[in-house]
Amino acid sequence: QLGGQFQDVVISELKDHTYYAVLRVRQEGELVEIDSRPSDAIAVAVTCDPQLPIYVSEDVLTDVAGGGQ
Repeated sequence: QLGGQFQDVVISELKDHTYYAVLRVRQEGELVEIDSRPSDAIAVAVTCDPQLPIYVSEDVLTDVAGGGQ
């Protein structure tokens, strides 16, 4: 309804054992990032047709692997 098109989801940050995500929407040629709970962003990604790509930032992967401590 806002005239945008879902682009993808990025799990963007891990802070104090909490994950953060953004849902990226292309609107009028501009990429807009909308803060979201990861669970909600993933739910949107898998219910879109076609499904949206889900990315995880390198910083999150490093923290999960134990390299960020």
